Amino acid sequence: MITKVEAARIAGIPVVLTNAASAARAVTGEPVGTLFHPVDDRRRPTRHLWLAHATTGQGRVLLDPGAVEAVVERGKSLLPAGVTGVEGDFAAGDPVDLCGADGRVVARGLANYDASEIPDLMGRSTRWLARELGPEYEREIIHRDHLVVLTDR
Repeated sequence: MITKVEAARIAGIPVVLTNAASAARAVTGEPVGTLFHPVDDRRRPTRHLWLAHATTGQGRVLLDPGAVEAVVERGKSLLPAGVTGVEGDFAAGDPVDLCGADGRVVARGLANYDASEIPDLMGRSTRWLARELGPEYEREIIHRDHLVVLTDR
């Protein structure tokens, strides 16, 4: 039952949960089963639903408190300056979990870098990286368009 309720929450549209024998009556509007209303008026983009519910982090990127706040509260991209560590072996384009200092997963996103590249970027500004390593390094670890928050704000 918990899975069904979670699926209704994820759908972002009104959902009727009933048995198969009552489905036709539910579609006509009869009060059979349980009606779940969307929790908010804005639907998450399909890509964010996929990232949050149909992927598994292939590694972990550890964040300092300022980066957690920027990503979770302000909807910002993850910059190298806010990264304190990396765990696992993942490639650019893989989904990775973003974790606070306490190890709790706060978001998931698609990495712009391989796991092996991130240690050399940690704690640095994108401007510094572009100047020292070249313009291809003046980008986020994870862009906000490819990131979904997994914790309540």
